[in-house]
Amino acid sequence: MTPTRPLWLFATLWSLRQYPTKKREWSWKKKFAAIRAGGFDGVFSPPQPYLAERGDLKYLAVTSLGVDSDVAKPFRDAQALGAVALDVQICDFDTPVPDAVKVVLRIRQASRETGLPFAIETHRDTLTETPEKTVALAEAYTAACGEVMPLCLDHSHFAVVRHLAPAVYWEYLSQPASLLAAATQFHLRPFNGHHCQIPVLTPTGRATPEYKDWLGYAGPLLHYLRQQPTTDPVLAVPEIGHAAPPYGLSCFSDTWQDVLRTERDLRRLWKE
Repeated sequence: MTPTRPLWLFATLWSLRQYPTKKREWSWKKKFAAIRAGGFDGVFSPPQPYLAERGDLKYLAVTSLGVDSDVAKPFRDAQALGAVALDVQICDFDTPVPDAVKVVLRIRQASRETGLPFAIETHRDTLTETPEKTVALAEAYTAACGEVMPLCLDHSHFAVVRHLAPAVYWEYLSQPASLLAAATQFHLRPFNGHHCQIPVLTPTGRATPEYKDWLGYAGPLLHYLRQQPTTDPVLAVPEIGHAAPPYGLSCFSDTWQDVLRTERDLRRLWKE
């Protein structure tokens, strides 16, 4: 079946931070050219002036906001750079939910003023580091404004919290259904139940067993998204990090080649 909604894949500039090494790091021109050649629709990054050099690549913005943050500025900065949406990592893991809801309501107002959609990311060391705390925030938001809080689901953190086995990745992570239904963005970093980033390829260029297990989660997720009665694009980031902070281990192979393989496989799964 031909998908009726598009899949927009954004390469995070984190994948190319200090790549291939800190001393020989690629220029912005070379990074953007590599992202374009890799088949990506756009780039994912905090708002920075160098993004003006990206050419025809789309831009998905990201920021972190807490109780005392200037909420409006990242929206204005992202809007000025032509972003399609803003991903927000919200507060600290121990921020009281009532305080965090006030922040999200300010985010909602800034979103309306700029016309830039937002999504609250599920992420370690933030209020949304577990499914239970994410549900609590989402329910409090709905009670406050009568709307569903849009989410950016990064299931890698939920998987590590529960130390999930591969056989239950999708069974567990597709629940609660309310979170999946609220998601407008996704971070699709290959993970397992113990590491929120795993190697995609071996040094010889073959898919690792752990990555094959992860594809058993990515396939059903994309199938679910493809079947939804909407033509809104799926905004997804194969968020494989290279350096600063290094999510990979010293035994990992080439980070950028992992990104390219993940992009190809996500495109394939989307069409199946």
